[in-house]
Amino acid sequence: MEPNHSNLLAEFKELATEAERLQIASVLSQHFGEPIEISEHGLSKRDKNEVEIVMNVISGWILTKKHRPSIVEAHERLKDTKLPRSVSFGRVGDGHDQFSVGLVQADIQDAALIHEMQVRAFMPLLRKYEDFDTNPANETVEQIVERLQQPFSEYCLIVFNTLSVGAIRIVDNQNKTYRVSPIFLLPEYQGRGIAQTVFELIERQYADAEKWELATILQEAGLCYLYEKMGYRRTEGSKVINDKMTIVFYEKRMEGGTDRQYHV
Repeated sequence: MEPNHSNLLAEFKELATEAERLQIASVLSQHFGEPIEISEHGLSKRDKNEVEIVMNVISGWILTKKHRPSIVEAHERLKDTKLPRSVSFGRVGDGHDQFSVGLVQADIQDAALIHEMQVRAFMPLLRKYEDFDTNPANETVEQIVERLQQPFSEYCLIVFNTLSVGAIRIVDNQNKTYRVSPIFLLPEYQGRGIAQTVFELIERQYADAEKWELATILQEAGLCYLYEKMGYRRTEGSKVINDKMTIVFYEKRMEGGTDRQYHV
């Protein structure tokens, strides 16, 4: 067991009630299809990938637990606000092996869920590149609450066969220009074609867009390829974060306005 894993388990045991520990163990057991024991002894029987999933879940839960009072206060202030919610759906796969992908507009009640999924999604990149000042896995729940209240920013939960598996935030930069910042999927749902369907959905949902913008990691060739495959082109300029990581910028110019046809 790695030292940081032992520390996380110790902190989890200290912060979680017995009911909370049982609840998380139950969720993980459903995911793996067999009982999971959240302890050094129990995890010693698991392979590296399974341990990593458990650690990401625990790490996200700890951060959510620490910041939960701020969520409660924010929700109390906005409990009488009628925030709009919207949903759109697409498909992933061909033939009989098709799955439903949806976008549901998030509100303040979803902040803890978004935070937990964001931590799990970005934690592998944080460990890889050590970009502690910029990685979304190091963000607080309060930052997500603040963005959820911004009039120019909108979060949507990414729903895969009724399960929330990630989120996407759309920023209105005015002049029919929109920025994706960020988009993420839980590690176990990456590589299934979900992200590509999500981008098709947001282009349909924001039919007035003339340009889309986003940023990604130069060293992540798979991400760069995905965006280029969807019509994004790299722009001039880049930002060196550290000796391991450089951020590059992409844009996609739309043609045809609201007359564009979508096949989702």
